[in-house]
Amino acid sequence: MKKKITYAKSGVNIDEGNLFVKKIQPFVKRTLSKNTIGNTTSFAALYSLDLKNINNPVLVSCTDGVGTKVQLGVETNKIEGLGIDLVAMCINDLICTGAKPLFFLDYLATSKLNSDYHSQVIKGIAKGCIDSNCSLVGGETAEMPGMYKPHEFDLAGFSVGVVDRKKIISPEKVRAGDILIGIPSSGPHSNGYSLIRKLYSGKNKPKIKGKFLNAVMKPTRLYTNLIHKLLSQQGSITGIANITGGGIIENIPRMIPLNLGIRINKSLWPIGPVFEDIMAKSSLDYNEMARVFNMGIGMVISVKKTKIDLIQRIFKRLNEKFYIIGEVKSKKGLEII
Repeated sequence: MKKKITYAKSGVNIDEGNLFVKKIQPFVKRTLSKNTIGNTTSFAALYSLDLKNINNPVLVSCTDGVGTKVQLGVETNKIEGLGIDLVAMCINDLICTGAKPLFFLDYLATSKLNSDYHSQVIKGIAKGCIDSNCSLVGGETAEMPGMYKPHEFDLAGFSVGVVDRKKIISPEKVRAGDILIGIPSSGPHSNGYSLIRKLYSGKNKPKIKGKFLNAVMKPTRLYTNLIHKLLSQQGSITGIANITGGGIIENIPRMIPLNLGIRINKSLWPIGPVFEDIMAKSSLDYNEMARVFNMGIGMVISVKKTKIDLIQRIFKRLNEKFYIIGEVKSKKGLEII
């Protein structure tokens, strides 16, 4: 008699997938708002747009992943924070337009699904969504034996937001003389981890542990609530830059028109021990580091000079750290002093 080859024997366990969906539902449901229609186990997500106080709505979308920080999380068994990273990598980009996040979807792919293990990631995603005031309306979990090594997985996310057309933050609003304010990061966020892993893990290298491990695995900071409180002062903020891949050198210029430039004084904020350690171990100079890492600044906003005192008062009232790090110049180019 011919031996039966089941789907489970090929490496895909439908029952484990169903258990996973059941296990993550409590996390997902906590993120849902009154705008979510139906349930998250349907074929597609339905979301009702509340356009009150939005005269000319524009939808904004972002997609991103967590990169090789996932690999480090697997190696060190610190995976829940990766879910927060995933949300932050998308939502922090989205809010640079002035948009309000509406909903989020995730994609998790692995060689073999383990409902207890992988549900930790979804728990982190749900936490990130709650902190960003957006609904986790759905996602996809793919079990693909042979595509990944055992215990490995990858993540991707997709977010949608809305902004009134007249309130869109774009480079055209930035002017020479605007002041640049840096908002601290929580660490490397989710960038530069191929370099970090090259330096600190692998054969003949010490394992990442202790304070340094906690520093590099700290979840990416979510800036949604802070940015929207600052945006409530209409016309004060002219530009917003999320400092992700490309570091401070490549991301800050993205917020200004091509005919203007930026001057930054790197002595005006502390870069933090984690970046000092990486710089010392890699022997990279500051400019090379600043093309890879955020160097302690996770978000930069440009503010009208006449509004700087008002914005500083808001930071202080919210007990939020900030640093005046430079200004927009009429001369093209990026100058770091």
